Amino acid sequence: MNKRFLSLIIYAVSIIVGLIIYIFNIQIIIMSNVFFILGLLLVVIGSIMIITKGHLFTGWRIFHRKGDNDRFENEKIPAKEIGRKKNESIVINDFAKLCLTVGIIWILIAILITL
Repeated sequence: MNKRFLSLIIYAVSIIVGLIIYIFNIQIIIMSNVFFILGLLLVVIGSIMIITKGHLFTGWRIFHRKGDNDRFENEKIPAKEIGRKKNESIVINDFAKLCLTVGIIWILIAILITL
């Protein structure tokens, strides 16, 4: 699915949600709170997606129970490989960009509604 098409769908859904809230005479503050919380949720999802591509947990050891004698074959990772992975550039995929931009726009809309 095209990124622009997906962002247009998200914007259309947000406008429809706003119109439904307005039609049912729900207070504007509640509508602003809904947009703000959804925007924060999208920003958190986008930032989690960026962090997962950053090899944050590379090099952590897998802990076993005392009685467990089985070891995983790839448990020990060489230090040079850990350094190489952690020094790679940050990858921001299209879906993370979309989540961040839509989340920030929804937060700005929520702030503008309450002014």
